[in-house]
Parts: sequence; C-alpha cells; structure tokens
Amino acid sequence: IIEARNGDILTQECLYDLYRNEQTLRESDLAPFLYIHYSSTNGIAYSGVFTIADSVNSALILQSGGTIDLSNATNAQVKAVIDVLFSDPATEGLREELSIKSSESDDGWTSPALIFSVLSNNQKVREEYPAFADKVCTEEIALEYFGRDVLEILRGDEDTYEMWGVAIDLNLEVKDESQIAIVLTGIAVALISLLLLITFRSWLIMFVVTTGLGMLIVWLKGFSNLIGLKSSMTLDLIVPIAIVVLGVDYAIQALFRYREEGSKGKNPQQAFGSSTYHVGKALVLAMLTTVVAFASNASSGIESVIGFATAASFAMFVSLIILGFFVPAVIMRIDDRRCRAAARRSRIGKLPSAVNRNAHTDDMRLSPRANKPGSIAKKRRRGSAIGRAISGVSNAWYVVLPIILIVTGFAAYGWLNVETKMDVKDALDPASDFVIAVDKVDEHLGETTGEPAYLYVEGDLTSHEALAAIVATIANMDDDQHVGRSLIDNKPSAHVPLFNLLKAVIEEDYAKERIAAASGVEITDLNGDYIPDTREQLRAIYEYITANGIPQDENTLRYSAKYVKEAFVYGESESGSDATFIIIGVPGTGEQEISRASSDELNADMDAALSAVSDIESYGLTGSAYIRLVQFDAISQSLTSSLSIAGLAVLLLLLIVFRSLRYSIITILPVLLVACWLYGFMYIAGYSLNMLTATIAALSIGVGIDFSIHFTERFREELNRIRRRKLPPGKKAPTEKALRRFVIYKTGRTTGFALSCTAITTIVGFAVIAFAPMPAFSTFGVLTAIMISLSIFMALFFLPSLLLLFAPVPRKTASRAKKPPRSASARDIA
Repeated sequence: IIEARNGDILTQECLYDLYRNEQTLRESDLAPFLYIHYSSTNGIAYSGVFTIADSVNSALILQSGGTIDLSNATNAQVKAVIDVLFSDPATEGLREELSIKSSESDDGWTSPALIFSVLSNNQKVREEYPAFADKVCTEEIALEYFGRDVLEILRGDEDTYEMWGVAIDLNLEVKDESQIAIVLTGIAVALISLLLLITFRSWLIMFVVTTGLGMLIVWLKGFSNLIGLKSSMTLDLIVPIAIVVLGVDYAIQALFRYREEGSKGKNPQQAFGSSTYHVGKALVLAMLTTVVAFASNASSGIESVIGFATAASFAMFVSLIILGFFVPAVIMRIDDRRCRAAARRSRIGKLPSAVNRNAHTDDMRLSPRANKPGSIAKKRRRGSAIGRAISGVSNAWYVVLPIILIVTGFAAYGWLNVETKMDVKDALDPASDFVIAVDKVDEHLGETTGEPAYLYVEGDLTSHEALAAIVATIANMDDDQHVGRSLIDNKPSAHVPLFNLLKAVIEEDYAKERIAAASGVEITDLNGDYIPDTREQLRAIYEYITANGIPQDENTLRYSAKYVKEAFVYGESESGSDATFIIIGVPGTGEQEISRASSDELNADMDAALSAVSDIESYGLTGSAYIRLVQFDAISQSLTSSLSIAGLAVLLLLLIVFRSLRYSIITILPVLLVACWLYGFMYIAGYSLNMLTATIAALSIGVGIDFSIHFTERFREELNRIRRRKLPPGKKAPTEKALRRFVIYKTGRTTGFALSCTAITTIVGFAVIAFAPMPAFSTFGVLTAIMISLSIFMALFFLPSLLLLFAPVPRKTASRAKKPPRSASARDIA
C-alpha cells in the first residue's frame, strides 16, 4: 500500500517515482525470483509487478507515438490518460487499486493511496533465496526476507510517497519484537536482585539467588529446544519472566525460614535442616499446585498455549530444585565455612571470646553487629505490624466476610460478560510497519475488501449444474451485510479461480488450439459466459491445463501448471472429486460478532445454492477469521476447563497433604475468589479475553494458592505446637478461638511478612511485562500483577478470617476445653 505525501498518488511526480522503482526491481538481482503473470485487465504479461504507473506510462507512449512518457509528461497529461483508462471497460478494473477516498472532479481523478501486489515465484524463493541472500532461514522465512527486500527497492527514497508491505513479514516482525524479551527479562532480574538486597540486606544472598535465576533460564531454554517447542512471543517473553518472578518466591520462603531458625541459636547446618523440614512440604505443595495450574492450560488445544503450559510447568519444577533447595544449600555451606573460620580465629585470640561460635556471618545479618537488641527489635517490629494488621482484620470477620461476598457477586457478573477478542494488531507493536499497514488497509480499502473468506466446493466440476450453483452462491451474496464490494458497481467482489482459468482458455485462441490438438475436442462458448458448452470440453480443458498450464503463445504461459493446481483440483481431492473455492473479502472481522454474522450469511448462501445439487458432494467455509472463531470458542472453553482442572487438581493435592477436607476448602476458597475478582475487574476496565488473558484464570489458582498454602501450613504448625505444650498449673484454659487469634498473629508476623516480601518481588517482576510494546503482552503483565495483589490480599486478610471461624478442632483439644484443670492463657503461652 502506497500513500502520497502530497495527498494525491495520481500525479506525475508520484507515479513516475513509483514507475522508476518498479523498473529498478525488474532489473535488480531479485528479478529472477519474480513471477511472470498475465494481467487480464491490461492484457499483457508482466514480471512481478504492474501498477497504474505502468498503464499510464504505456498509454502516454502510445498516444504520443513514443515522444511522451511519465518522465516528461505534465500533470494534466497524466490526469487525462487516467480518465481515459478508467472510462474504458477494458481497463476500468484499474480503479480497484485506488483508495475508497478517491474521487473524480473537473480536474480529474485523485486518490490519496494505491494498493497493488507483487507476485513472486514462491518455489524458487523457498529453494534458492536463502543462499542467494546469504541468510540462514526456513522456507517460509525466506519468503518474508524476499518480501522485505522487494519492499525496500520499491520504497526508494520515499520522497513523494510512503509505502508499507501488507502482512508480508509476520514471522520476521515477531522475531524482531521478541528481542525485547531479553531486555525485559534482564530488567526483571535486576529489579528482583535489588529487592532481594533490600529485603535480606545481604550481597551474598543477592548474588547466589541471581545466579540461580540465570541457571533457571538456561535450563528452560535448553528444555524448550530439546523437545522442539516453537519459538513464540509467549515462550520467549512471558515464560522466562514468569518463572523468574515465581521461582524466586521459593528462595525467599526458604531463606526467611532458614534465617528464622538460625536466629534461635542453631548453627547453619541445623538451621538449614530445620527450615527445610518445616517449609519444604509447603514449597513442594506450592510447586505442584503451580505446575498443575500451568499444565491445565494445555486443555485449550491451542498450540501456542500448549507450548506455554509445557515450558512453564517444567520451569516451575526446576525452580523448586534450584531456588528452593540448591540456593539455600549453597548459602548454608558458605555460612558454615565462615562460622568455622570465625570459631578458629576466636580460639587463637584474633576475635573476642564473646563471639558466638554458632553465630551466622555478617552476610546473614546475624553477626554480633546484627544481633544488637536494636537490630532484632527493629526486625520484629516490622513483622509485628503485619501480624497486628492481619489479626485485627480477622477479628473483624463479621465485617470483612460480608463485604468480600458482596464484591464477589458484582465480580461474578462481570466475569460472565467479559468479551472474547483476538486481533493480530494486539500482539504486535502499534508503531511497527506491520500494524501501520493493517491500519492503512482499513483506512483506504474499508468496506471494499477485508480478510479473505474461502468457500470450498467439492464435487463433479465438469457438471454445468455444479458450476451454475457456484455462480448462484455469489449472486446470493448480494444482500449480505458483511462482504467486500466493488468500487465500480457495488457488487460483491467475489471471484472463483476456476472461472478465471476457464475465461483465460476461452479468450486465447492459441490455448484452445493446443487443447484441441491434445484431446481432439474443440472448445466452444456459444452463449458467451466463458464456460465451455459440454462436459467433454470441460474435461479436456481440466486435463490439459493441470498438466501444461494455459499458454498465451508459443513462448509464454498465461498461467503455469503449478498456479492452476493451486487454484483448482482436478480429480485429486481426498474423495477423488474436483474442488475449487470462492474468495470474498469480509471487512471488519477484527470484531468477533462480525465474523460470526458473516459466517452465518455465507453458510446460508452456500446452503441455498449448493445443497440441492447432486453433483456437489461437499462444501464449507474457512479463512483466518473463521479459524479465529474456533479459537475463540476454544479460549472460552479453555477458561472453563483449565479453571476446573486446576481447581480440582489443587483441591486433591491439598487433601492429600493436609488430610483435612475443611483445611483444603478453606485454603482454596480465597484463590477461587481471586479468579472471579480478576475477571470482574477485566470487565470493568474494558479488557478482553484472548489466548494470554485466558490463561490467567488457572494461573491465579496455581500462583495464588502458594500464598494460601504457606499461611495455612504455618498456621497449622504453630497451632499444633501450642496445643502440644504442657500448660502451667493453676491457669485457666484459653478458648479455642483465643488460641487461633494468637496463632494468626504469630503466623502473620513471620510467614505473613515473608509472603509480603514475596508478593512485592512477584508483582514488580510481572509489572515489567506491562512495558512490552505489544498491547496483548502489556495487558497480561498488568493483569497478572493485579492478580498477585489480589492473591496476597486474600491470603492475608480473608484466609485468616476463615481459619479463625472454621479451622477444625481436634477431639483431644475439644475434650480438654470441657474439663480444664490446669492451663494457661494465650498470652501466658506466648
């Protein structure tokens, strides 16, 4: 698509500039890769490209006897020739190349833009162009490199116009934009490293964890290549950042517990063993639930989503190994060596004897300097503030729970009404040439064309009744609302490649002679409809052109045999029948409802014309817009199925680990509400469902449940520990609710603080994706960050209320509560 800088492409300077660049292309090293094609509009064969500029140049030369061409013509002469071309029925089809904004006035035709095609010899490009252009690429990528090189020549200096290739380099554009993944992943790792340094105040921890993150990315890339996962924006951008920000959670939880155990006076090995024992079960369960959530998205059946689910599931398993166990073990070994070295130096008098042999080094912030009362008190105050907040909210459960239920009701309504929408423009940078070209097509072609729909017809196409039914199908489109229409007569701009081939044979006497000589059947068209008169003639034409193509003369093919076979199948379909298709542009298919409405219209057109014809065996509708409709349905089903699979699988895992149905339901309920709230927010904010955002439902369970698991597991651990204690004599037994309130406070002060730090790193990491230039990926980053925020909110301020009210009471504790001879209050126990 070419757009004039002066607002009118039909001027001498613009057309001459275009013509010179066309000549450059036809004389360049790319010329052998251009396809020699016959133009029925212009009545000539051309190499690769033939535009209005060529027609105007030829007409000027013809009119002037060779003295005037585009190089020396005046603007008035150019306008006059264009008027003649557009008025002649033989060449009026050139008007189809103009923008819908074109107009005719006393001064002649004007148009801000021009749309034309360049035809390549695809087979030759696939086989030879990579080596010719010194590029290492696949066959399909070779076509895109060739397209870009052609575009570069036709652009020239772009002094008088701008030019864009329409959908010529999608894979290359994705490849180019995927480079941002490296930058964003690096930024995410840098920010997480900084947060680790701030949280733990240890250069050692920051360095070791960051190294672990690097190992994790290497494992992910190696695994993806080994099993042959196709590179995609999702796999290159979303998965690395997701596993970095989720994997670091394991390290934070493990290291916080390691520090906590070390603060009790244990040496590094004892602290590591104790922390692994206590937090290990929660880490493994969190990993399993996250893997289940990622894997559940594979139920969508969409290739890119399956790749995302496979890679992310593997990466989360590896994250537990590297960041949950290996990294803390490395830090423990370093601490252990330093402690032993400090003890040796203490024995020889290089350090004061008061140094605690079992104290951690300064890198663990538990050195003598870090053990000062003020330092420990400050750390406890930070955790205590969170503990008090969590405890206070849970005590006000009678306010919190009704509010959450009311909000959930509104969110559920929004969830049910979220729109499903998927547009290629959302997956690419709006400033890219690819997206700009798509927008320009919408601007300059509008309702005259659109995304192509293919109406496939299979049967005996030597039958005149079958061919008439195809014509009737096109006639039925006349009252359709969603089809592209010609600028000239406003009729549906549908065409049938088979009819173009038959017309080419009827028009070329040489072709008819060759077919007659080969088959002994004379080709006639007595009624002038460009369809031969008998079955025998049709059969003779089909056999000849599929083997030899359609000749124009002894030296020139109007259509090659390869082109014929791409446009028409003669007796080689799966059923042994003939097959062809009708092509019609459908404008506005970026909107799902228009695609669905056009599908209904076109299927009805085919049913009315083709269903009663005995020689038509089958027919159907296809095209990118209708493939997306199937994908939309798959996305909607995926949202339901993946959420159900993830929810049931996670509940089963919780039952196995907790061995308590009540604890399992209490733990998973906040996470289910997170999914509901998130999609309710999407409805309010105007976001839509697509292949990325549909995965967040299951992801919210897998990621959100981690917070709930850690909180519930620590709550159970502390509650059981207090229940097992022997109570001092002469004290009244605290109520079960008082015990739970104290345990909720203590869990909030320890695990709640660690979860808060974890959530911050996760939110920051996913928020980095929000800066991706591609709208769909940016939206995924925003929504995932919001999902994490909702998950930590539910885990800290909704789950405790449920635990306070509904946590199961052991029978032993219940009987003791009835007859409390000797006990202590919760405050005494603390």
